[in-house]
Amino acid sequence: MFKLNVRVRRVWDRLFRCNALAICIIVAMVVTGAVVIPQFVAETHGYGWPKFSDEDITTDRDGPFFRGCVDTERYLKDEQYTKMNATFVMLTRNEESEDVAKTIRSIESHFNQWFQYPYVFLNDVPFTQEFKDKIQRLSRAPMQFGTVDKLDWEFPEQVRNSFAFQNALRDQADRGILYGGEESYHKMCRFYSGLFYKHPLVQQFEWYWRLEPDVEFFCDLTYDPFLEMARSDKRYGFTIVLPELYWTVPNLFRYTRSFIRENKLKLGSLWRLFTNNYRILETDDEVLASRVNYGSDVDHKLSEKVAIEHMLASGNSEEEMGLRYLVGRSQAKIPLFEDKFDDEEYNLCHFWSNFEIARLDVFDNEIYDSYFRYLEQKGGFWRERWGDAPVHSLGLGMTLNVEDVHYFRDIGYRHSVIQHCPKNWNGVESGTKVAQAQLPYFEADPRAKRNPLWHRYNKGVDNGCGCRCRCDTWKTDIEDTAYYCMERWTDLQLASDADLARGGHYAAIASANDVESRVRDDYLAQLLQEPS
Repeated sequence: MFKLNVRVRRVWDRLFRCNALAICIIVAMVVTGAVVIPQFVAETHGYGWPKFSDEDITTDRDGPFFRGCVDTERYLKDEQYTKMNATFVMLTRNEESEDVAKTIRSIESHFNQWFQYPYVFLNDVPFTQEFKDKIQRLSRAPMQFGTVDKLDWEFPEQVRNSFAFQNALRDQADRGILYGGEESYHKMCRFYSGLFYKHPLVQQFEWYWRLEPDVEFFCDLTYDPFLEMARSDKRYGFTIVLPELYWTVPNLFRYTRSFIRENKLKLGSLWRLFTNNYRILETDDEVLASRVNYGSDVDHKLSEKVAIEHMLASGNSEEEMGLRYLVGRSQAKIPLFEDKFDDEEYNLCHFWSNFEIARLDVFDNEIYDSYFRYLEQKGGFWRERWGDAPVHSLGLGMTLNVEDVHYFRDIGYRHSVIQHCPKNWNGVESGTKVAQAQLPYFEADPRAKRNPLWHRYNKGVDNGCGCRCRCDTWKTDIEDTAYYCMERWTDLQLASDADLARGGHYAAIASANDVESRVRDDYLAQLLQEPS
């Protein structure tokens, strides 16, 4: 059950932090500079939102596979344990060897030293022997190094040599679109959007875990996520959901809805995580439907319709309410939603795809392949800066249901300035100690030996789920800054089975005929009470 109160924030906690506001700002600026300030402001002011990171958001649909630590030695010796056909996948370059090494040390220390899953490294040019030797020294797990085919990496020659291509990149750079002027970034997004899972080295596997150079893990993962996903019928796992920058994808949803319409697709219920619904009123009156875009519009707009029609039918031009509504309608414009297509709008939420644990066939299937080819034809991977994260998310929304997706809330993860780090579990449920949640650490590889003086873990809490997490507690968790997207995710976890049974196809929330009949009765009753 949620313990989340959406309307009431922990007031004294806010006040406590605000009392030290000046000191915290100075410390933050000295230690990390301006990058941390927006996170700090979001944490201390918060706009009255509750902190998701303080709450237990487990439901019957999804929650951590385990809370706290698992006895990994016993887990691996269990006769029901089966190692999955899975791999890590990383796209990188020779000059990123230091950042790659940082990632490998972190994932080995926190997970793979015990499970020994193989690695696949991909590059658009051959890896140097120096790079291979350096990375192979970091793990006992098998490693494969592959080169991306030029046709998969480069944009088609007729595109690459065109004036429109160079002009599009310059225009994006001039407008300050993040990475918009970097050709290599466009290539990377295109490759991860629809081609990485076709690479022969990746095709060997059923499951993959995507890694990036220069990422850090904060918690120990003492169980096998691939196996637990298979046991739970989960197909895609994420650790961060957040909104995309609008100007990187201004036309992505337009083409996505066009693809859905042309192919008459039946959408999965996950579609609702990424879209806003404007199909509010069930009616054949297109003008009326266009004026009703929110539930709060229904009674008002139908009251307006009833009053105007009654005044015109009665011929009484002095009927005050009808006249007032008529004047108001004549002065009002039909609401314009620039990005509304088929009564839906992309809300910009997406899974941050630099972390993914998933089955390969969530992308390697006919629908997603067709979707990627359709987007490729539209040129958005270079005309705009379509990232693989929103493309993956919308593609998954078409084909998956909410229950197919798992939130790896217990995996602490940082990439760039964004991080998620869960709270450790203290082994307490309903006030009773039920488990030794934080088991002692042991290394299976001497390279992962930890100095206990420098690796003290965060204190466990009742609602925690992490195992031996050591977090930068002065940084704001993305759960608390990407509030809107987290709220959408938790709302879907609480939705009824009957509601989700419709998949991603929204039903109108009100019937115009039913509401109009009720409003007309109320209006006529009110007229009868008024003195003549």
